[in-house]
Amino acid sequence: MEFTREQTNIAKGIAICLMFANHLYAFKYRLLHGNYYVPLIPFFNAEHYLGNFGSICVAIFLFLSGYGMFLGHLRSKKNVIYYALTKLKDFYLNYWLYFLIFVPIGIFFFKNVTLWQSSQIRYSTEPGIFLENFLGWSATYNEEWWFVRMFAIALVFLFPLYTKIVEKTIILVVFVSLLLFLIGLKLNPYHALGFLFWQTSFALGIICAKINLFSNKLVQKLDQFGGVYIFIGLLLCFVLRSLLASGATNYKAAFDFMIVPFFIYFSIRVTAILRLSKLFAYLGQYSVPLWLTHSFFCYYYFQDFIYFPRWSPLIFALLVTVSMAAVLGIEYSCSYIVRLMRVIKAKFISGV
Repeated sequence: MEFTREQTNIAKGIAICLMFANHLYAFKYRLLHGNYYVPLIPFFNAEHYLGNFGSICVAIFLFLSGYGMFLGHLRSKKNVIYYALTKLKDFYLNYWLYFLIFVPIGIFFFKNVTLWQSSQIRYSTEPGIFLENFLGWSATYNEEWWFVRMFAIALVFLFPLYTKIVEKTIILVVFVSLLLFLIGLKLNPYHALGFLFWQTSFALGIICAKINLFSNKLVQKLDQFGGVYIFIGLLLCFVLRSLLASGATNYKAAFDFMIVPFFIYFSIRVTAILRLSKLFAYLGQYSVPLWLTHSFFCYYYFQDFIYFPRWSPLIFALLVTVSMAAVLGIEYSCSYIVRLMRVIKAKFISGV
């Protein structure tokens, strides 16, 4: 299987759907005003297990980031630090766009909303708190934005380090990553040094890109397997993750990096069998803005509306639809403004 840009988008689309399931079904304490969901199967709450499994989306995004950045850096032929800083700039511009659209809504219209299980005001206008959130160092405005700080650290420090090392020896990358992981196991994954816990998936993505994992002989043999075996492979990923999660001493996602490459492969194959590849690829194109926006709808601003249908499939579909509509509206508006500015600039220059 050649791991093309389209297949990367499919994997991102799968990851964003898992994130939605995780945030909708796995955190009952975040459901306010009596909100709840009715399971698809009345006598079996499959959504609970899917929601718990959905936290693997973090490892998927990190793996894909490491994989894609390594190949992108090779194609660009640019200095690795310059390339990493360019990616960081693009990431922050995207983050700041949605920050400046959604956070003011909270500041002006949800002044009395507090942090989960706390009396602290969420949308504080204190300059220090605002700046920390703006830079992504704090995530009190949106707790699902904790990933910003960790991803920025991965881009600036870990990517240049691992890229330089992997060009000489893969074994050393494995050693360094596992050493940092063992240190991270003793820390809170969501605090400042939490990147030590998560970086294994990022490192593995770089390693897999280096060895062309999805094009090797083993994967070529798997490509010949029929649908039944592919579904079994995907099911085994769920089972294995549950077993590893039950044995994790700190956090159930501790060993997700061991499963992610296999899960990505089998899930991409399954979407192809079910003829859902185009749908997931489309969602994957907007995975970052969907991540940045969806929690405002399902948690912070419009939770009552999202959970109004009660039936879990309708709640999921509504969150996807609303989030996608908001993202497309914002992206289209920004594209229109950029085009308009270019036209004005061109006319100004020609007039001069």
